[in-house]
Amino acid sequence: MPIAKGEAPISNATAAGPAINSLRVLSSGWGEQHNEHRYGSRMPRLWWVLTSRSWVKLPINYFLIDHCNGPVLFDTGLDPAIATDPRYISSPIGRWLLKRIFRLHITDDDRLDRVLASVGFSADGIRTAVFSHLHFDHVGGIAHIPQAKLIVSAKEWAQLSEPHPEHEWVLRDHIEIPKADWQPVAFQPTDDPLLEEFGEVLDVAGDGSMMLLPTPGHSPGSLSMLVRNDAWAPVLLVGDLTYEASLLDKGVLPGTGDKTVLQQSYAKVRRLKQRLPDIVIVPAHDFAAAKDVERATQARR
Repeated sequence: MPIAKGEAPISNATAAGPAINSLRVLSSGWGEQHNEHRYGSRMPRLWWVLTSRSWVKLPINYFLIDHCNGPVLFDTGLDPAIATDPRYISSPIGRWLLKRIFRLHITDDDRLDRVLASVGFSADGIRTAVFSHLHFDHVGGIAHIPQAKLIVSAKEWAQLSEPHPEHEWVLRDHIEIPKADWQPVAFQPTDDPLLEEFGEVLDVAGDGSMMLLPTPGHSPGSLSMLVRNDAWAPVLLVGDLTYEASLLDKGVLPGTGDKTVLQQSYAKVRRLKQRLPDIVIVPAHDFAAAKDVERATQARR
């Protein structure tokens, strides 16, 4: 991928042509989260974390884009070691809280390299991975792709300079690992009228096929990826901006994140949807993700 450290080429293209061959939804197991976490609550977060008895299933997905210049990952899922290593989270308070926020169901077969092999790809062949944000269930596979450039927004990366990023489930021990080639990037101005709503964007490959859009709120530097191919309906991978695509349309905010900033990002995505009526919005933890991606890639334009 022609992307230099700290920067990326910007393309004025509005569609990608044949640059992308396929888009796949990959799984690193599943979990359970509180109803209040997924669908929001008027109660303070710590209150529902400690008192809620309602649990709903949570798929843990990430995405593989087969680009003509080489396969690209959007997030890398969860590390199975979290289920077997009692000190995977170094903070005793963090270990105690994790069990009250998530119930995780993951096995060694859900390891990134094995999942890639199951769909005919090699972890060694991944040259670029883009991260929607740095929470532990999105960065869990980076140890298997030491050769890859790991792209994250500079604003998201800045959390690692704060005293206790682990309080927000950004686990430095599993991010700043040996050989990890992290490349924090800044968004750049765009003159694409389709994307001007976002102010600044980032073109991963320089061909308009994978456009990164700032969609903060779930975390300070969260981003989404607009995947475009002339033959498909466009797909917007939104990470954890919402947990279900339908909730974004309804304006239902999750139980975590900055609600004011989330509302602003929701509004920008909804306006993009008005400009691209056939766009398919795919959150990372939506059980409909695989079906929606299949629907998008089979929708001949």
